[in-house]
Amino acid sequence: MATKRVLLDSLLDAPMRCYFERKFASLPAAELRLRLEETLRFLFIAHECTGAIPVSREIDEVWHAWILQTQQYEALCRRLPTGEFIHHSSNDYLVWFDPEVGNGNPLDQDVKMLALYVANFGPFEAARAAHWLLARHLMDRHGWTVDDLNDWLQTGMDDGSSANATQAPSGREAAPALA
Repeated sequence: MATKRVLLDSLLDAPMRCYFERKFASLPAAELRLRLEETLRFLFIAHECTGAIPVSREIDEVWHAWILQTQQYEALCRRLPTGEFIHHSSNDYLVWFDPEVGNGNPLDQDVKMLALYVANFGPFEAARAAHWLLARHLMDRHGWTVDDLNDWLQTGMDDGSSANATQAPSGREAAPALA
């Protein structure tokens, strides 16, 4: 399991750390660190993402800032699990090829990304879950706690599936059923 400190310390060098501190100078240091860690966590499992990105606008903004430093971004991609460059395209461009782009992912894809997160980095913390769209949706709109979310994901991993998306934690509104 890759810890947040290991990812950040091994993949973010001093010049890039300084760059992000300047680029996001209005953010408190702890929030910037969290966003950098969540960006790296997303990129670490991004090779499994086949649809819209499952992270918040704030994480996407950090990703955009990293991409602007093209040499450093390419070097980062080489150090991630697949070693391949991770491309990023705007939905405004991709809609030409597929008018449905940007209308959300199939639920099983989003659940898979959350399950991969937990498998690689351990249980979500509330501040981190807020940056993952399905996690935030389940907590905000369905009244789940971060513990409910983690229990649901762990149950799914224990039974060999991404998560049992039809069974909500006790006393909570169910997640939408997988289609």
